[in-house]
Amino acid sequence: MPASVWVGARRRVASVILGLAVMAMPATAEIPGQEASAFQDAVAAWLAEDEGTALTDLAALAQGGNAAARILLALIDKTPALQGPWLSHQSRDARLELMRAPGGMSGRSWMTAAAAQVPVAGLWLQLWRVDAPIDLPLAFARADEPRAAREALVALAVRERRGFAGIADAPGYPDSLRFLVWREWLEDPDTAARVRTELALIPPGDPQRARIGTPPAPGALAEWLLSAPESAAIAALCTTRCPAAPGDCALAAHDALASHRALLVFGSPSEALIPSDVFHASPKGQSSLLRRILLAVDARGRRAQLARAEARDSCLADLLQSEAQRYIPRRD
Repeated sequence: MPASVWVGARRRVASVILGLAVMAMPATAEIPGQEASAFQDAVAAWLAEDEGTALTDLAALAQGGNAAARILLALIDKTPALQGPWLSHQSRDARLELMRAPGGMSGRSWMTAAAAQVPVAGLWLQLWRVDAPIDLPLAFARADEPRAAREALVALAVRERRGFAGIADAPGYPDSLRFLVWREWLEDPDTAARVRTELALIPPGDPQRARIGTPPAPGALAEWLLSAPESAAIAALCTTRCPAAPGDCALAAHDALASHRALLVFGSPSEALIPSDVFHASPKGQSSLLRRILLAVDARGRRAQLARAEARDSCLADLLQSEAQRYIPRRD
């Protein structure tokens, strides 16, 4: 495709995505700078995979004090799956200058500066600390950041924190992470019955069943993957890119990701800035999911991962292979 044709097509995609993003955003922006046209243009370019334009513009906005740009840059910098080929091919110094605030040997996260401007940025700083409070997920939920609420719960569980039963009945506790509560309830005869009650109410394909020894059947799991909000990324990828057999694609993607928890925390870096449905439907959202799947193994395990995906669904395997090729440095 000639370069001029590609640029024109890319701009049309960016325009469509920006229109969808604006329609999905709340009427009143809650993060300073979110409503700026320059920020919205940068987000649209990022979602359309014009990473060079998007990150360069976001960096300029961050340096000018835009809190929304600072938050988004900090989250992309913290999340390898959100970092595309253009960024990966930059030198270390260029990456640091682009993605971080000045200071120290390796720059400083823009999230620190953003925390002085908007409270929600402080929640992410708490999440990145080993002593994050047990009720941090609820604070994210109140801030309309449900994906971050799930990430906070997963991070606390990985750090072997306890006390989930104490927040289980609070508004905003994610339904998709009830299994963390079940473990504590099963230790107490007075609350063990609540686990059976909740199990009877969740969908038959919910992977949480596997946490207590009753994994869902493949058919039920495929249905859950294509319908559950927590699996919207897989559903969007498979229904648009592998429409002939989306259920097979979904099962293969879930298998290749090799982590139910990874699926629960994947999604828009900030749902207040980029609504989940806009992110999942975008080229960036779908390439980021493929990238996250590829990052589930190291380079030595990549061949086996792709072979297993090919055996389960050739369409997904082709998508993964194409995504992996994008990160191979090209010689001029």
